Amino acid sequence: MNRVWLMLLLSFSFSVDAAKKNLELEALRIEYDNFITDNKYKPFAQSQKAKAKAAIEKLYSQRGRVKEHAVYMARHQLNSAKMMAEIGYLKQQITAEDEKLDQLNIETLKADAAVARWEADKAQLLLSLQAEEVERERREKQKALELVTQKTNEAESTQIELQAAKNYAKAQEKVAELAKQEADLAFEEIDSLRRQLESLAARETVDGLVMTLGDFVFDSASANIKQGAVDNFHKVLEFIDGYPGRSIRIEGHTDSSGSESFNLNLSQKRAEAVKALLAEYGIDPLRIEAIGMGESIPVADNSSEAGKAKNRRVDIIILNN
Repeated sequence: MNRVWLMLLLSFSFSVDAAKKNLELEALRIEYDNFITDNKYKPFAQSQKAKAKAAIEKLYSQRGRVKEHAVYMARHQLNSAKMMAEIGYLKQQITAEDEKLDQLNIETLKADAAVARWEADKAQLLLSLQAEEVERERREKQKALELVTQKTNEAESTQIELQAAKNYAKAQEKVAELAKQEADLAFEEIDSLRRQLESLAARETVDGLVMTLGDFVFDSASANIKQGAVDNFHKVLEFIDGYPGRSIRIEGHTDSSGSESFNLNLSQKRAEAVKALLAEYGIDPLRIEAIGMGESIPVADNSSEAGKAKNRRVDIIILNN
């Protein structure tokens, strides 16, 4: 009787164990099916998937302890396939994010280049006195912009074009900064001219009242009156308007640098330039006489730069009638 019970117990244990193995095998198969049908992992780990499939299918023909080992190996193959698929998926995600980052960097550089271009254009407008230089810089800037745009459009995803865009943006920043510095210098010069013209004072001489314009009014070795001086000539006009009935003599003077004939000609041209400007402001040109005195009447020693600067002048004389 005990033997019968023992046989029944062993038979039952074997049946339970077999059922457990079958359930484990079925769970493994379901896990595999779920894995290979997951769209997330479909493109990846094809060879590992094939090995896992073969290992699982082989389980159905295994028995006993051999099957236990086969279950372990099938589980190992399935986990390996999952790991490789996850690695492939993560690499794909990283690549996609890198591409997005490269695109974002390129768009950012384009925006930076546009801002730099706007700043450069704004600064260049302030340099109307340097038209030729401004035009040259504009052409170079346009050429550089076209080059970087071409490079960016041809290969936006490469590091070489990305670096080129960065270099261009930096170059544009330098252009804008240089243009701004030149504009600041121009404004400082204009402000200095304005202050010097506003500080002019008349003095009494035997010929009449005299107001002296220093060499700051003219460009070096030129009879062209600086635009800043033209825009701030109101002090001189107030001086002349105070004596509407008197004649005016404008005397141009130079230092001793250069030949005597050159200095005489330069002084005459500067006197005539001041006369022409006064006429433009409404002063009757028939009241005005323009004379070039050259280097003949210095007011300081020509042996020093400070003395030469004082000798380079234009005297506006309100004559005693």
